[in-house]
Amino acid sequence: MIDLGTFSGKKGLERLREEVEALLDSRRTVIVAVAGLPGSGKTHMVKKCVRFGFGSFGKDDVAVIDDNTVYTTRFWRLQWDKLKGGKEEIAAFVRSAGAEVLFFSNWIPGRFIDHADIMVYLEAPEGTRLRRLKKRYRKEPEKYRIQKAKRTIPEEPAFRCERSMTIMNDSPAMTVWFLSWILRRLVR
Repeated sequence: MIDLGTFSGKKGLERLREEVEALLDSRRTVIVAVAGLPGSGKTHMVKKCVRFGFGSFGKDDVAVIDDNTVYTTRFWRLQWDKLKGGKEEIAAFVRSAGAEVLFFSNWIPGRFIDHADIMVYLEAPEGTRLRRLKKRYRKEPEKYRIQKAKRTIPEEPAFRCERSMTIMNDSPAMTVWFLSWILRRLVR
């Protein structure tokens, strides 16, 4: 596996876009697995891909599976469908998605898919991660305690990946990146 390095928010998204475009020269779909500790911003990032598209790819060119949930939008409203079944059913959906870029977001993607073209490790400062978890589990203190204790992402031995990179989550800067690409696509 080739480690592309560690990048801050929008620089990381831009490098990821470049890698995706290069890989599309030799394949129909690029699978991007997004992993990170609970509260690192995985769901937030992939929901932006559904709403805004990803770089030069409009939202119709992007598919997102987040914790076995397929997200789509109609106008700006987010819709979702839970994928039923295990690894085989999810793999069948990934093969049939028809998108140029498929984002698969999960704490441990290798439990649900066998390979990805690019693995993105999303990281957030620990204080930010814990604030997000506290807000998410405000009515479930035991779940908060369990998620807070997670410190590493387990590796699945059968999982294959060509390239990996780490993006330090900077949500405001990343939002600006997504919005700037909407404008670029509009003026083309």
